[in-house]
Order: sequence, then structure tokens, then C-alpha cells
Amino acid sequence: MHFRRRILQPRLLPPLSQVLFIQPSRSYASSTFLLSPFLPFSRPSPKHYIKIFIASGFLLSTSLILYENSENRRIDKAVRKGTLPELDISSDKYYPRPQVLEQLKKIFTPQKNSRPYYIIYGKHGIGKSTSIKMALKEVGQGVIYVDIPLDTNDFGKSFAKAMNITVSDLTGYNKNEPWKVALNAFERAAKDYKAKYGRPLVIIYDNVDRLIHKNTQILDILQSSVTECDIKKNYIAVFVGSEYLFPQRMSSHGYWTDLDYFEIGDLTENESIDYLSTKKNIKVAEANKIYELTGGCIEDLEIAADDLISGQSIEDIKQRIKMDVEHKFRDAKLFPNEKYYETGRNIINALLKSKELCLTELWKYSNYSDSDNEILSKSIFAYHPETHKITLQSKSIEYYIRENAKYYIE
Repeated sequence: MHFRRRILQPRLLPPLSQVLFIQPSRSYASSTFLLSPFLPFSRPSPKHYIKIFIASGFLLSTSLILYENSENRRIDKAVRKGTLPELDISSDKYYPRPQVLEQLKKIFTPQKNSRPYYIIYGKHGIGKSTSIKMALKEVGQGVIYVDIPLDTNDFGKSFAKAMNITVSDLTGYNKNEPWKVALNAFERAAKDYKAKYGRPLVIIYDNVDRLIHKNTQILDILQSSVTECDIKKNYIAVFVGSEYLFPQRMSSHGYWTDLDYFEIGDLTENESIDYLSTKKNIKVAEANKIYELTGGCIEDLEIAADDLISGQSIEDIKQRIKMDVEHKFRDAKLFPNEKYYETGRNIINALLKSKELCLTELWKYSNYSDSDNEILSKSIFAYHPETHKITLQSKSIEYYIRENAKYYIE
């Protein structure tokens, strides 16, 4: 087959001036100009508006949720509201102490002349944590409470929880140092809080003794953080504990002028009798006998009262107390021929005569040395850091000593 090639002839374009002024036909314009406001199908329908409204609401709510759940927002919320630790205690185990409560509230509500950090001190079972939690219920805003757990490896989790930081926020950090993440977050929050409210934030570290034996470095860093922030006074730290080694460690790593102390002591004799008679329904005569055996430590009073209520006699309670104290003497190596027997006996005799000793007076005993400081960390003697005085820890200790006078009293 043969194809005939057809060559198309080019057509000339109109002049440019004509192109610029070419107008579309009226029918074309009417059918294609969709933006005309006069055409009914160009106006969005009510359903269209509803869809836009729903979509906008969804985006807004999503944005708010993301904002509320953001790390900074959660931390800010924790700081504004303050930490309100759980306080699960029955009325028969709590005795109100208005003076203690008021002093704690003053510490937790800092003024211009407040010290950068405080040590709240008192022996085990005296009610420190309970009193602090009661005060926090009234103070609220601007106070973060961190309870150091028995397993100090979980300190980071406890700190993060107090700061409203989730576990996912800690992902990617050294698993052994999440507390540093929480501390850094707290320092930033303290700076923002000071700028916004014009007063320092407060943080409470409860049960600091638990860091002394295994994680002393953590305690040192927590204290250093306060010192470094003291120039701007962004926050105040409160360290709470019981053992002799804890205030000694802190005072040796800081300036005495930076520290302030508040000791929570025993109930007075009248308070102890009132507690036993009103809270435990113990007769006054028996309440007096219990007080002479235990002293004013509320935990000791409670145990003795429960023993009496359960049917035990005062003599039974005496025997139980003697056994408990005997365990403490064994743990302190204060039995005859043991490591601290001679040193301990000298201190005991001095305390029986004068009721208290200055810490520096211990050096007048020829056989006392730095290694003997360990004896002060046991539950035989009580150290009072504000006055640097030593006393016997309780009436039950004195009772045991007098019952075993041939071994301990010269």
C-alpha cells in the first residue's frame, strides 16, 4: 500500500494586542465562572459548615490534650498544685501537735530571709513524716515531696513521680540515673516558678538516711544543687532523717550558715498521758506506768498500749521492752568484752549523771576515736544536731541500763 504524505500548513497567530483583548463568550463565562456569588451551587451547604466545625473542634481538642500531656505542662501542674502525699493513718495513731505543725508550715512557706536548706530531725517513730504530710495538706502550692524508698535504686522513679514525669519521659537515659533527669527538671521548674511567683520553690526529701549507707554520692549532689542555686535563691531544700550520720554528713559538706535545723522531739509527759487516755482509752494510772517505761515516742507508746489492750500485764510489757533493748545493745556491740563496751559504758555513766553531753566532750575519754562514732549511729544514744548534744535515746534504754547496772553503772 502507498501512503500519501500530507503536509500541514502553519496558521498565523493574531497579533499580541488582539490576544490580550480576546473575551470569552457570554455563554462560556456563564457556564464556567464557578466563583460567581449569584449561583446557588457555589455556596457551601450547612453540612459543609458542620464538617468544618467538627474538624476544627477535633484539632483543637487534640492540641489541648497534647499540651496537657506534655512533660513541661505536667511538671508545671505538679509545681502549682504541690505534692499531696497520701496520709493513711487512723485517729488512734495520731496525736495533734499544733506547735510542730505551725513551725513546719513556716519552713514550707519560705520568706526572704529563709535559709537555702533545712534539716528536719528526730528519732525513728517520733512522727516526722506524719507531721510533714499534715502540714502539706494546709500549705499545698509550691512544695514537692519526695519519699526516698527502701530500695534506693528506685529513688529516680519516686522523684519522677513527685515531679509528674512519666516513665516514658525517662526512656533513653541511663537506667541507674533517672533521678538526675528529675533533678534537672525540678531545677528548671524552680527557676520558672521563682520568675512567675517571686518566691522560691520548696522540695522535701524524706527518709534521707536511706541514702547514707549505699548512695552517699546522691545526697552530696542533691546538697550541691542547693548550694549552686543559692545565688539566685530559686528553691529551698528540706532534708528529713533520723540517724546521726545524716546531719554529720551534710554539715561537713556545706556551710553552717546555710543550714537551719528543726528537731521533732518526744511528746511531753502530759501529752503522752493524754494520748494514752484519750486515744487508747488507757486508765491514767496505767498510762503513767507506760510512760515511765517508754518515754514520749509515740510509736513506743502505741505498741505498749496495744500490748496492754490485748491482755498483757505491765510486767509482760517490761519483759518485752527489755528484750527489744537487748537486741539494740547487741547490734551496737555494747555487751561486755565487745568492741564498744568500754567506750559505751563511759558515755552511759556520764549521761546518767548529767543527762546530756556535748559531742566534743566525748574526746576526753582516752579510748575514744573516730571509729567510735559508729556507736552514735545506733539506737542507744540520740544526737541533737542543732545543739550538738548527746542524750540517751529513750526511757526504755535507761530502764534497761538500770536493770543491768552491774554491767554498765560504775
